[in-house]
Amino acid sequence: MVRLTPEQALAAAAQDRLVNIVSAPGSGKTTIAAERFGYQRHLAGDDRGVLGLSFNRAAVAELRARISARWGGGAISPPHRVMTFDHLHVELLHRLLDAGLVNWPTGLRELDVRDDYRGTAGFRFLAPPSNFLRVAVLDGQRNVVSRGRRVERPTTGIGNVAAHDALLSAGIVSHDDVRNILLSAMQVDELSEFAATWLAENYRALVIDEVYDAAFLDLKVAHLAAEAGLDVTLIGDPWQALYKWRGATPDEVQRLLGATTERFVEYQQPQSFRFVGDQMPELARALRNGEPVSLPSGTSEQVDVALARTWRPLWSAGDNILPLSFRTIENATDAALNLLLDVVTRGRLGVSSFGREAAIARLGLDRERFLAEQDRVLQPIVAGLRAGRAPADALNELRNAIRDLGVTRPRRLGSAAEAERVAQVERLAARLVKDSVVPGMTVFQAKGREWERVGVILTRAQRALLSTGLHELEDEHCVVYVALTRARRECIQLDGDPALDEGTLDIPADDD
Repeated sequence: MVRLTPEQALAAAAQDRLVNIVSAPGSGKTTIAAERFGYQRHLAGDDRGVLGLSFNRAAVAELRARISARWGGGAISPPHRVMTFDHLHVELLHRLLDAGLVNWPTGLRELDVRDDYRGTAGFRFLAPPSNFLRVAVLDGQRNVVSRGRRVERPTTGIGNVAAHDALLSAGIVSHDDVRNILLSAMQVDELSEFAATWLAENYRALVIDEVYDAAFLDLKVAHLAAEAGLDVTLIGDPWQALYKWRGATPDEVQRLLGATTERFVEYQQPQSFRFVGDQMPELARALRNGEPVSLPSGTSEQVDVALARTWRPLWSAGDNILPLSFRTIENATDAALNLLLDVVTRGRLGVSSFGREAAIARLGLDRERFLAEQDRVLQPIVAGLRAGRAPADALNELRNAIRDLGVTRPRRLGSAAEAERVAQVERLAARLVKDSVVPGMTVFQAKGREWERVGVILTRAQRALLSTGLHELEDEHCVVYVALTRARRECIQLDGDPALDEGTLDIPADDD
């Protein structure tokens, strides 16, 4: 039996049509989402569905499991559903195609929608400033066409117009391109009105989890639903708005709250079930109140995980910290090093390196062949490092191994860049002789997770923010807030290499 706090019960059973639930870390956000969904699901008098929405498959699977455990499997039988926003966008695009309001190349009505274009002709690594990424949009006649968009940070995708056109003509489209097409469509009054009508005909209520991860298109759908008369519940925390650089629009959430004809009613969820001990309950309270705080210093041997804004400082905060990446993949050597690291992270931590798929694409490797042969080819290099092989020799051996996999051998870099990559191999070797290691990750990978004891590596700028107090919805303030509130019992500051503490607030380009 689920026991709710008075605040949770009040929010879950709110009588208001438009509800905004603000959930602090550890306050049972998913529990509230499941309760709210079940409450609205069982309201009598309307045969339309209740739709639960979140932003990735793992979150959707968790929400489905919570709803089924609490309300029974029938709670999410048609017309009631729980899905990602990507899934909803695909359904809406298909309805627009069926209605003849959007025209697909070759007149197709059923699409093969994929996570990305990986494995198709033309898919490759793209980097600024000379590369362009092909994206699908609507032209003035509502035809789906390919357009070029200059790449602003390293990425993967289709850069060739003929390759992109061929995929679209075959009905193959990525989720990102579905979003691009719908962004174009929602600028056309007739198409946005069609979307609103379709939502209202099929659903009576939306429950949107982690709303501060929403992109502009997601919030446009929420606004259309609210104005079309649906019940809309938003659940999230403005203090954990991290993904603005990746397309999330947390500021737009605030505009949505003030842009509807009928206003959203706010329900605060301040009680956290996460924080225990002497430090964390008080630290979490002070952070949320915008009070100045300071952290005790400690060593990496005292923590279960190490967090930083970017990858580089994690490699200098303790040899028992095994970060999941070295850096942004800038060239073929970086890609090869990432795949070598992947062998170690899977073996020592049970997780893949961050950026592994991008590394495979950057090198032009056949993915299935590589995954089948990776350990056999790269494990001897790891063993050599563990036995004391010189890092420069290991890097040379790694380049040869990549060549033997049937692709171009990564080139030697300029003297300074080459020395830095050799140093990366040396840092990796230091971890191989440790009896145990703890993961090192950026704050962006840590969101939504928790550990007993967390070590954070802060820049000078971040320490200055803590000394004056944090504010919600400010990008860097949210990064610091999320980092510190991953700890259940204890959060300490770790010392990294001062040379890597540049005090910048730049968004890391390698998080995707």
